[in-house]
Amino acid sequence: MPATTPAPSPESPGKGPLSAMPLLQSLMLAFEQETGMHMSFDDFTGVFTGIHRDVTPMKLDWDHQTHSCSFCNFAKLNDHGEMDCVLNKLAANRLVSRRREGLEGFCHLGLFDMAEPLIFQGRMLGVFYYGSVILRCRESLTKRKIRRYCTRRGLNPDGHLKAMAEVNTIDPDTIPRHREALKTIARLAHFFCEVAGVQPEIYRNRPLKFPYTDPQDLPYVVKETMSYISTHIDEPFIVKDLAAHLRCHPDFLSRKFKQHTGVDLHLYLQQTRVDRAKRLLENPKVDIGTAADQSGFSDRVHFSKVFRRVTGMTPGQFQRGFVTK
Repeated sequence: MPATTPAPSPESPGKGPLSAMPLLQSLMLAFEQETGMHMSFDDFTGVFTGIHRDVTPMKLDWDHQTHSCSFCNFAKLNDHGEMDCVLNKLAANRLVSRRREGLEGFCHLGLFDMAEPLIFQGRMLGVFYYGSVILRCRESLTKRKIRRYCTRRGLNPDGHLKAMAEVNTIDPDTIPRHREALKTIARLAHFFCEVAGVQPEIYRNRPLKFPYTDPQDLPYVVKETMSYISTHIDEPFIVKDLAAHLRCHPDFLSRKFKQHTGVDLHLYLQQTRVDRAKRLLENPKVDIGTAADQSGFSDRVHFSKVFRRVTGMTPGQFQRGFVTK
């Protein structure tokens, strides 16, 4: 059995109960709590974790879109640390993309990780990672990598070695079991793609070359805006309310959001509401008023206007068309 820190309760601080989360994230978090390892998904297209967020059960918070264990966060604090971590991950992504199969190995600082691609309809949509741990009896390898890296970068290794002492350790014998857990997550994500009718050809792959944009690079206000919209989409708030929640001016928030996503914030909010309504209207038992209310629209008339402007059809036409398919 892996040597890990005690597993937290099913309700994690700041995250809420697992049952209240999107299904994939709750399962990932359950594996993390059991093993002390960190799991994340590097999205190549934006279909899950970018501005589209098309597959509701696949929505992930920012901790599960990046390597965000305490050691990784520490390593990114110096001038070169974040870029070195990004380049290391980029190299792993390239290798997985070329092989089109999972792999395992050590990062440039000696932490052990496993990777598993999500391939749907022949297209690679991203890579799941699971690890950020130290292998028992390989601690000396991790220390050597840390010292070698710090020497190359002119850093005192003491801080890195101290941070390493807080990293969880697993037995090498448990790796096959953890790999199966990671493959299960990838298979579940593939199932979600099928159920949601994802069309991978309409998404543009993020280039697998430098510069590499990690979600962690987005400003806090942009990340928090996207997270708030995703988790409160059934509430009738507007951009002004978002700005008040983030304690900034609406113009500043809109400008930052457009600058870093290329999308107008007001239109993004409307599109997200319409996407939510479309998923509800796929059920013939859901009436238009209920779809409007549960998508955060203040009234049915406004809902119908926005829905038609975004989709080119009324909510009723959409529902009838979907039911007759």
